[in-house]
Amino acid sequence: MSFFDRITKAAHIFRWNREVMTQNSNEIRSKLALLQLAKELNSISKACDIMGYSRDSYYRFKKQYEEAGERGLINLSRKKPALKNRVSQEIEDQVIEIALDYPNYGQAKAAEILTARGCVISASGVRTIWLRHNLETKKNRLLALNSRLRQQNHLSFKAQHDMEQLYKLEQNESTLDCKFPGDVCVQDTFKIAEINGLGPVYQHTFIDAYSQYAHAVISTSNDSTVAADFLLGAVIPWYRESNIHINSILTDRGAEFSGKNSVPFQEAMTELDINHIQMRAYNGPVVNGMASQFQHLAYNEFYEPFLKKNKVTSLDIFNESLRTWLEKYNHQYAISGRYTLGKTAIEVLQLSKHLIK
Repeated sequence: MSFFDRITKAAHIFRWNREVMTQNSNEIRSKLALLQLAKELNSISKACDIMGYSRDSYYRFKKQYEEAGERGLINLSRKKPALKNRVSQEIEDQVIEIALDYPNYGQAKAAEILTARGCVISASGVRTIWLRHNLETKKNRLLALNSRLRQQNHLSFKAQHDMEQLYKLEQNESTLDCKFPGDVCVQDTFKIAEINGLGPVYQHTFIDAYSQYAHAVISTSNDSTVAADFLLGAVIPWYRESNIHINSILTDRGAEFSGKNSVPFQEAMTELDINHIQMRAYNGPVVNGMASQFQHLAYNEFYEPFLKKNKVTSLDIFNESLRTWLEKYNHQYAISGRYTLGKTAIEVLQLSKHLIK
């Protein structure tokens, strides 16, 4: 690298660090100003109205400041770094926060408030993040707020019921509404690859729709017997140990789940007394949306790199490597969604245990 290139790179790093420091500084000043104004006016409501924050935000900032001083007012990043061409996690957290603080506001108003707070983002940028977390409509933002309050145990079941009746989403192929972990789960199968010596290899997938906590196993068969064994032998014991009851399992109408060849899986559902909801794969983005999103992630981040570096001769070793990656996914990946909102799957489970009936 030439001297000029080293100088240019150093200048770029300096500018980036300065921008981050400036952003953090503006963020802290804005929150400190809210706390000080509330003290001077002796009114939290008036201070929040003037500064454009909600009362919930005020109490959160106050607690953070009392516990950690000014450093506690910085929005900390999630475990997983931002992907290419995505805003930083700090900005994404603030965009989610404004959606829940002011669910009636549109993307333009949200962008205006965020920019005034020192978080510069366009209206289209706000919408991109809202789409990623299923917050693009007022109804969805209200449902996400409802979910957040229930996770924090701040919303009575009567108030929750009234809100759901008022802002109820239509249950069609493109929406999925669940109340707690285990309420609705998704099971699916997808072909990973053709491997020399093993033939076609498949992943059997099981995802909790609320927390997006995932189970998976690799098999050389995609038939109903393997699907049933996966459910009975790997999934159900974990749910029982976690004291979570599964109400419904959503599948497509693949041969392993539907039709004359699906007897083992159907018998397992009857034995477990679980409601089986079937949707056509080409007509059900909920099934292919949730399962497919996870399966694409697994393929891109686990299978593709693994198969490039390793020659697979043992299914047991392959599954052991998958289990290691699943542990990382469930405990470290920040997951987009109405119920997760950038938290990890295990965090959502821990926050929502009290909701399980």
